Amino acid sequence: MTNAPISNPNDFKVIDFTNKTDFDFTPEMGCMFDSRPIFGISGANGVKSGESIKLPYHIGHRIAVNLAKVKMMKSAPTDAAGIPTGVPIWTPEAIEALKDSYITDLYTEQRPIAETEVDRLMKKVEELNKLVHSSIVQPQAISTANVEKDNSEVITYKDKQDVMAALEKKGIKFDARASRSDLEKLLA
Repeated sequence: MTNAPISNPNDFKVIDFTNKTDFDFTPEMGCMFDSRPIFGISGANGVKSGESIKLPYHIGHRIAVNLAKVKMMKSAPTDAAGIPTGVPIWTPEAIEALKDSYITDLYTEQRPIAETEVDRLMKKVEELNKLVHSSIVQPQAISTANVEKDNSEVITYKDKQDVMAALEKKGIKFDARASRSDLEKLLA
């Protein structure tokens, strides 16, 4: 099974978007794609005046159209009193021309090879194997504790549970949350 064919020739284009206006283009003005803000190189909200960023074609195209509309709205025709004249602010041709002045085609990335279902499953197998191999703990030497009893006999405890069992057997009260070494001290 293969991925769906790509029908838009711009899907792999990378463009350079430059804010050639005299104001910063912020997300509130439309410097966003799918309700997600676009940040310039400076890291500030939006793209500063004179700043250029590299973007996929579809994102660059959308914010260039938005910037063109904002630029045209700022220069909307008004009468002497400052009241809008009612003349259309832009035409589709004017938007297209202004948009094209903000973007420059850089290059087109190579179309990725379609991944088959078998390839996807084999990658999953490799991923799961790595997960399993990383979680397997290599067997370590069993830590034992030696407690001398009556200076003649040495008793060996394999783990904390053995120490707690010995304490219970002797009737010694202890805190089960205490460390193994603290519990061993109670036996000495």
